[in-house]
Amino acid sequence: MKLAQLQAGFQAYLLNSKTGATFKSQIVADKKVGISKRLSIYANAYQLRIIEALAAAYPNLKALLGDGLFNKTACAYITAHPSLYRNMRWVGDKMAAHLTHTLPQYPVAAEMAQFEWALGLAFDAEEVLSLQLQELAAVAPETWGYLRFDLQPCVQLCHFKHNTVAVWQALNTQEKPPKVLKQTANWLVWRQDLNAHFRSLSSEELFALQQVLRGETFGDLCAQLEKTHQDQNQDHASQQAAQFLLGWIEIGILKPLSSKT
Repeated sequence: MKLAQLQAGFQAYLLNSKTGATFKSQIVADKKVGISKRLSIYANAYQLRIIEALAAAYPNLKALLGDGLFNKTACAYITAHPSLYRNMRWVGDKMAAHLTHTLPQYPVAAEMAQFEWALGLAFDAEEVLSLQLQELAAVAPETWGYLRFDLQPCVQLCHFKHNTVAVWQALNTQEKPPKVLKQTANWLVWRQDLNAHFRSLSSEELFALQQVLRGETFGDLCAQLEKTHQDQNQDHASQQAAQFLLGWIEIGILKPLSSKT
């Protein structure tokens, strides 16, 4: 058997000992260690290494579920979602969706996974220069309505139906977590000063950020905000959009203006 075939067979066995069973015929047994035991050493080590990577990506999810349920969940996840990455960092990218289907009785678990993954994505995102106020000061007033803004790669938006972040914060400081409650909230996650940060978002600010993601101009954003508050005048909508913009610049979540603006 060629080396490539041996390697493919070994990989198939590690991923699924049943489908890779034919590979066992290529292994030599001796009196000290049988074929099954010899292969199980590698198979178990592979699985344990992935469980360790999942625990590193989801420390507070593990604390929430406890060691036993977390390990059981991790094993089921590995079976359902075999790793497709060379970098172990990304092996847990489907955990939130997995928990939605496998632990529906604990909906906060899926949200916890989504939040911890968002924190990781924010921390690992590409480093990009941030938009500065000085750049906006040079923009001619008559062109403001045509400006388009881009969010930094580190920006993540989360929508939760429970007090997931409060539970995460308690677990993160090794305190007793509060009772899980139904509590709709939107969260902004980003990186600043080499740390992942998060804060809650009003429905209006979430809407504004979604408009930015869609590539809407600043003028369109003001018009859309005016529609959401028909009892307010256009000046109020423009002021609100400007306040959002200043806040985003302050925390550094906007890219510098590009040629498309």
